[in-house]
Amino acid sequence: MPNYIVLVKQVPDVSKITDNAFDPETGNLIRNKLASTINELDTKALAFAHDMRRKSKDSVGQIIALSMGPPMAEEVLRYSLGRCADQAILLTDRPLGGADTYATANPLACSIRKIVREIFEGDENYYVIAGMQSVDGDTAQVPAQVAEELQISCAANLTECQYENGEFIFTKIISGGSQKLTLKRTPAVLTVADFEYPLYAAFTRTRWARDFKLTVWSNDDIQAPYIGSKGSKTNVIEVFPPEKTTRKQQKIEDVGALAEIISKSLDGTNQQESAKEESGEKAYELPVHRSNPFDRSHEGKQKDVNDFALLAEKLKETGVARPDEITDELTEKLVEECKGTLPARAVRELIEGFKCVGPMYEGDVWVVAEQSGDGLHAGTLELTGEARKLADSLDVHVGVVLAGHHVEHLKEELYASGADKVYLIEDPLLGDSDPLACRKAISSCIETYRPQIVLFAATPHGRVIAPMISYRLGCGLTADCTQLEIKDKSRKGEIAVLMQTRPALGGNIMATICTQDSSCQMATVRPGVMKKPVMDYSGKGELIRFKAGLSDEDISLNIISTGYGQSGADLDADVIVSGGKGLLSRENFEHYIGTLCNALQDSFGIRAERGASRAAVEQGFIDRGHQVGQTGTSVGPKMYLAFGISGAIQHMIGVANSETIIAVNSDPSAPVFEHCDYYMVAKAEKIIPQLADKLAHQKNSVEV
Repeated sequence: MPNYIVLVKQVPDVSKITDNAFDPETGNLIRNKLASTINELDTKALAFAHDMRRKSKDSVGQIIALSMGPPMAEEVLRYSLGRCADQAILLTDRPLGGADTYATANPLACSIRKIVREIFEGDENYYVIAGMQSVDGDTAQVPAQVAEELQISCAANLTECQYENGEFIFTKIISGGSQKLTLKRTPAVLTVADFEYPLYAAFTRTRWARDFKLTVWSNDDIQAPYIGSKGSKTNVIEVFPPEKTTRKQQKIEDVGALAEIISKSLDGTNQQESAKEESGEKAYELPVHRSNPFDRSHEGKQKDVNDFALLAEKLKETGVARPDEITDELTEKLVEECKGTLPARAVRELIEGFKCVGPMYEGDVWVVAEQSGDGLHAGTLELTGEARKLADSLDVHVGVVLAGHHVEHLKEELYASGADKVYLIEDPLLGDSDPLACRKAISSCIETYRPQIVLFAATPHGRVIAPMISYRLGCGLTADCTQLEIKDKSRKGEIAVLMQTRPALGGNIMATICTQDSSCQMATVRPGVMKKPVMDYSGKGELIRFKAGLSDEDISLNIISTGYGQSGADLDADVIVSGGKGLLSRENFEHYIGTLCNALQDSFGIRAERGASRAAVEQGFIDRGHQVGQTGTSVGPKMYLAFGISGAIQHMIGVANSETIIAVNSDPSAPVFEHCDYYMVAKAEKIIPQLADKLAHQKNSVEV
């Protein structure tokens, strides 16, 4: 019978973050101002491990809880012991602090090897189980990177397990649906996206857990080579609170007023898009192309922009025309002149920065394509358009890796979206998008052609293969980016690097991150965040065929069945009308949400689609293909309408890129009201029929 290692993490309570939790000078999170708790998805991982052991009628296999963190993290281990864990191990050491996901996965994997060697006595029949992601990072990278370090299988985004004929059958979330699968072999890493059977602690077990002697390890015990900030592959440049919401948060009392707002918002969409296009900042230029050799307006930090401008003005006064004309004597003179304004070290760094003109990385900008049904996933086209912008500013090409079986016909769509080259990896073994096979094929292609940037869609599939590929190649990876920019860090001698901005802590904090000690910069971006490019089917590109050399040994999963939403949810629609568990029944959901979708389509000639909260899907109101949010699909429609949805942070992050958000909820304290433009406190079943009538009346008035 198998053993189980459950990864648990102590995290800040993101539901209690306020403005005073941030340092006003640096924007850093002041952690001692926040209560800590166990990561919610890790509680589900514990329950999942317990369920696996129970269903297999296993009385031998051990459940071991493993946590890496400060000494106070023992609290989450005692929580784990109080539920189902038989042993608990805390990996704690000051040098481990400040790690990114790469330098977190590495010591965790080394700890797992020690557990297998010393506690399991070399028995390789085990599972490593973790929550899909943690609320403080939201990356979902560590479990997949642990799997890559251990060279074992990874089945991600699981929601259910069954035990039949001596093997486990798992259900996992995929884009637009779900799959049932078994593992071809153990050991394996499993990540849990959701599990609705929580564990509760009995009094006697809680008392036992309180007195249990934890095993405590330091890095001396595990000898991990990549730890802390020095072993990390990414570096946080800046941490700051997000901008205050630009949502209007306007309460509407009258259905007629709401109908008018909807009408004006949808009729004015084109003008809004034009305004957004015009507001873009100046595009990046490599230093060698700038008319002024002292132009450093593309620095990553505004302070550096200001400091370079100050020094450039002083250099102008000396008559120096180019950076290579700056002598040691002039440097010392400038150091004296800048006393009280800039430190001597800063002046010398700035002068050396002026002399840096060549890009730090070489190679093209790549996108890893993903299929959805018979076509391309919408996120792939969005990323290809974004890659086009990045590549143009770097004077390089856009490449797209297209891996699968019978996918060559998709190349024309990629050329039309901005690709110059398509790297085609055709293999029957890639037909089911097995994560181990995909990561081997794509990694090999990247190693061969060496792009400087690789972008992945942050889909359920992309969030597994991206961390595996980045770890395999020893490259930094930033998850769920909301902004990608080419900037300079001239003072560090780094020109034309990818600045990657992403939310963390449930969207309560933003971080700008750069890759370090890597041959390639990698990032994932949620679908709906970037704008889909204007397709140009007159464009042609180059097709490059690549042989991955796969074998049956590269397949880790047996896919039993794949189910997609019966209606083929179009979550790229102009308007999404979502319902939550507040609609009470499947019949109500179908009637009311369907009624409003039809009214919007008839009145405005647009595409309107039904969406749903996770709770509505779990209640059986609609299939999972319509689920919106972190464990569903992130969307960015022109208008998002939420009925009977409370507004959990995971849901609101998934709709944050909507142009207009309207919410109706009977609870006046519903969190959704803090994240919307317009809202009504009312029951959805009362408002929707009236709203549909008003919209139809407006249409008839216009026609008359």
